[in-house]
Amino acid sequence: MRDSHSHRTVSSTRPRAHAFTRIMTVIAYLGPENTNTHLAAQAKFGRRGTYLHAPTIDDVFHLVERRNADCGVVPVENSLEGAVAHTLDRFADFIDTPVRIQGEIQRPIRHCLIVRRSVNPLNVRVAYSHPQALAQCRLWLEKHLPHAVQWETRSTAEAVQFLINKRIGVGSLDERGVIGSPELAREHGLETMAIPETRENKTRFLILGLGEPRKGRRNKTSILFALKDRPGALHGALVPFKRHKINLTKIESRPSKRKAWEYLFFIDVEGHESEPRVRKALKGLERSTSLIRILGSYPVSAA
Repeated sequence: MRDSHSHRTVSSTRPRAHAFTRIMTVIAYLGPENTNTHLAAQAKFGRRGTYLHAPTIDDVFHLVERRNADCGVVPVENSLEGAVAHTLDRFADFIDTPVRIQGEIQRPIRHCLIVRRSVNPLNVRVAYSHPQALAQCRLWLEKHLPHAVQWETRSTAEAVQFLINKRIGVGSLDERGVIGSPELAREHGLETMAIPETRENKTRFLILGLGEPRKGRRNKTSILFALKDRPGALHGALVPFKRHKINLTKIESRPSKRKAWEYLFFIDVEGHESEPRVRKALKGLERSTSLIRILGSYPVSAA
């Protein structure tokens, strides 16, 4: 596979390399090229390595687990639409994965309506894009393209194929539009119409790798846990963080898939797991949980 910086083929028998060696070798990301995850990875790592796109979040994890990539980049939450369930579920479904969160990237998201040259954007009757992009632009679509059918694709890059290949999709090519980044439009020589942001739209991405993350000046710890089956278990689990004056920056729940109405919880807390106050809070958390796993203790994004 290739990227915009390198054309070499990646071998599946590469030796192990730590995710943060000085020269990055392979960076796997949820692709294809010019998706928001690709742009986030490039913003973080620049020209320090080869970019390897993977079609699914699960594939990114696999590439890191098998040491075919030194690190991976996947989306985890959006400021408008919330958590990216596939990323959380991958941690939940494979509790024993050696992958650890090494860091995070936060990026503002810019969407535009992409059309073929000389097409009036307001004549679009079918809007193609990834479900997250369609959801983030829902209000704009309802106001400006109320009669357009919304067609979900696996990525914004895949959506562009519906503009350039008349053998797939529905309607004439002049009736189709794509919600995506300006970079996607430039890559294919297409026209854009900016979609104004009425609310702050940012996506947070995780950097995945093997081994212990490096420690930063300011740190965050991500934790997965399951509660013991008793009244007040969630309250009891969170009290230690209040007692030790540790701020929770995120809490999400996902079905455990092991038992009906059983949930796994994901929390982000300020501080590094090596800090005494964080260690004490984690010890208190253990008393209320049947399962606990530290997903990573890593530097907070500067963005």
